[in-house]
Amino acid sequence: MNSPTNAEELYNLRHASARNVVEHIFGSLKKRFTILTVATHYDMDIQARIPPALAATHNFILKHDPLEADEISSQNSRDPAPGNLPVEREFGTLARGAPTVAEKARAKTKRDNIAQAMWVSYQDILAQRRTSDEALE
Repeated sequence: MNSPTNAEELYNLRHASARNVVEHIFGSLKKRFTILTVATHYDMDIQARIPPALAATHNFILKHDPLEADEISSQNSRDPAPGNLPVEREFGTLARGAPTVAEKARAKTKRDNIAQAMWVSYQDILAQRRTSDEALE
């Protein structure tokens, strides 16, 4: 695997890795709690509280029922049968409309600042590794 060569590549790499983890977590939760696979008619404030509550419930079950943890682990290692795939449904949106130009600019600035901070930290880590490697020689 090639190392990232700039802040944007590093940000994209880490963003993709985090997204894979989040998608795996939601996949596990959707297998257990079908409310996450259907559109609900609750207020957005209530809908926003459902996933964290279910994640806490899921973690509680895994902590206090070791047999359940083994079952979930073995289910996640197998691909679901084609007939068991969730049906794609149309969902509402969280936003109150398209983002404004100002919101897009704010988001871009924030993302760029995060990417730059990651890059500086990454460069520091690489420099420390080089120093350690040189000391071992």
